Amino acid sequence: MNKRDDRIITSIYLTKEMCIQVDKIAAKEHVSRNEQIRRYIEKGLNIDGYTQNIDFISSIIRQELLAIYHIEDIKAVVEQQTNRIAKMHMKTGKVDAAAFFLLLKVLINMAHEGTEEQFEQMLNEAVTLGVDYMQKKDFQINSFLQDSAYLRKLADKL
Repeated sequence: MNKRDDRIITSIYLTKEMCIQVDKIAAKEHVSRNEQIRRYIEKGLNIDGYTQNIDFISSIIRQELLAIYHIEDIKAVVEQQTNRIAKMHMKTGKVDAAAFFLLLKVLINMAHEGTEEQFEQMLNEAVTLGVDYMQKKDFQINSFLQDSAYLRKLADKL
């Protein structure tokens, strides 16, 4: 059986602009207008079939994942770990606050030579530097802490 024997003749209507575009592309490809239109139809059918296959495969994967991993179990584990991390942060916050106030007490005991105003200024500058430190990105922290000359300069300002 000849390949041409299984073809069906059909008529389509194109706008003038569409026809001009198809003719230009067909000329570049060295094919006829009809062949270029057939290629576009074939591409469209392949894309539609591909989309249907993707949707079908996605639904199978989703179904299998839900059969193995139950969303409620995952949520429970995530919530448990989130609570654990939050508690750890609270502990470090309490230790940081205790260290801060202990340092204040030590400075007050040692700083009898300065005025109350000088101490308050030193405290405000220290808090400002602390806030600045906390706003740094992770990748900036190591280089900041390793620059001892800059750290000494900041400490001298206090």
